[in-house]
Amino acid sequence: MNLLLFTPTQAATVTGLPLKKVQKAIDSDAIPVFLRKEKGRRVNKNRYLPDAALLCLMLEAEGVKQLPLRLRKFVFKSVCLFRRRPQIRINDVLWVDVARVRTKLARNLRDLRNAERMITVDRDYLGGSPLVKGTRIPVQTIGDMLESGLEPREIMKAYPQLNDEQIRLAGVFAKARPRRGRPRKK
Repeated sequence: MNLLLFTPTQAATVTGLPLKKVQKAIDSDAIPVFLRKEKGRRVNKNRYLPDAALLCLMLEAEGVKQLPLRLRKFVFKSVCLFRRRPQIRINDVLWVDVARVRTKLARNLRDLRNAERMITVDRDYLGGSPLVKGTRIPVQTIGDMLESGLEPREIMKAYPQLNDEQIRLAGVFAKARPRRGRPRKK
C-alpha cells in the first residue's frame, strides 16, 4: 500500500485552514501525524500528514471545530478507523456528514496534483525556481500577484501566454509550497 503524506503547508492549502490551525491540531494530537526520524530520534519540524488527517482537518474547517476537543478527537479517530463511512454518529442527535467533505477534499487534492504536474524546474533559469511548464514565468510571481488581489484577467494581460486554469493552479502551488527562507527586502 502506497501511503500519501503531506506537509502541514500542503494540508493548509488543501483544507482551507490557516497553517497555525493545522499546527495546533497536530500539537494537540487530534489528528494522525508521521514524524521523520534522523539518526534514531524524532524531529518535530519534519511532520507529515496522511490523507486521513487531511479529511479530519477538512472536517475541522467545515465546522467540527465548534465541538469540544474530546468529541473532535472521537470524530477524527472514527474517520481514521472507518475510512469509507459516509457519516459518523456521535449520539442520537448529532451526526457528521463525512461523504460531502470527502468529495470536496478529493477535488482540492486533484487541484494540488494538477498544479504540481503543471510546474517545471529549470536549474539554468532563475536559480531553479518553479516555473509554469512551457513558459519561463515563475510560479511564485503569479502566486504573489493573486495574493495581492489581482484578478486572473489582469494577470493574463501581463502574461498572455497563460490561461485561467494555469493562473489558478499556480496560485494553488504557490500556497502549498511557499518560498523558503527570509522574505526578500524591497
